[in-house]
Amino acid sequence: MSPELVKKTNEQVVEYDSELGVPVFTWNAFVTGETFRSIAREWESFIAEKGVERYVVNTQKVTTHDDADKQWLAEEWIPSLIDHGVRAGAGVYADSAIATMEMSKVETQLSSIHPDFEFRVFATDDEAREWLASQ
Repeated sequence: MSPELVKKTNEQVVEYDSELGVPVFTWNAFVTGETFRSIAREWESFIAEKGVERYVVNTQKVTTHDDADKQWLAEEWIPSLIDHGVRAGAGVYADSAIATMEMSKVETQLSSIHPDFEFRVFATDDEAREWLASQ
């Protein structure tokens, strides 16, 4: 069964894998600042609405995120997700050395936010979903 398409724009795609109970958020373009935060808040609302404990963010079309946006994720977005009951997140990264290094740092930073939350990165959506299914 393929995920249900919930929303698609130039910047993002939101899908819901009802079999795993996991939303899959995909960045289609590099965005930063308030646009980045606005989309992430939409994703947070979707997570809260569905009451999910796990999610996937696919960044294969984006090599890196702005440092201020990464800081906002760590200081505000992830703690808010944890307050909603989220316990695991998976990131899917682009096939490049820069993206691999970037996501490795993000994995370490986000996983250290709370002892009951783990963020892992993967090269494919399938790997990310397989890991989330085991959580």
